[in-house]
Amino acid sequence: MRQLESALDTRPTPIRGSRVATFRFVEGPALEPSAPQQAQVVLPRSPAYELYIAFIVSLIPQAAALLVGGYGQIITNAPLAVVITIVDAVAVVIAYLQFRDDSHASRSSHWLVWATIAIGSVWLVYAIFVGMVVLLGRVFCISQDCRGPIR
Repeated sequence: MRQLESALDTRPTPIRGSRVATFRFVEGPALEPSAPQQAQVVLPRSPAYELYIAFIVSLIPQAAALLVGGYGQIITNAPLAVVITIVDAVAVVIAYLQFRDDSHASRSSHWLVWATIAIGSVWLVYAIFVGMVVLLGRVFCISQDCRGPIR
């Protein structure tokens, strides 16, 4: 009979309980037995200092060309051109190694990697092109320096 009365009663049921709510600690999803630890959040990494230095070094040929009047002025000074080429190649290699490390770790590369490769490769392509022209000119004796006078 009591169940029938409660079923017919349309008054709202008063909420009973403590005034201070308590929450128990809720654990995360259960791990599979084969998983040794929980997955960690991957935070974006700041590029290494070597990459910052490589980027600045890759700007050296551009700044030198701006100051002395173009790449042609740099390339005619052979010792300067060789030093700049070696330093620039090292900067591009550092950026490539960072790119390779990022690829193996399945993460995207920092914009500084791409900027270093792009800026550094401009001088390297120019230096290699001019170097090949000079080298092939010497090998095939194109200029008057390696020939005798024309009669």
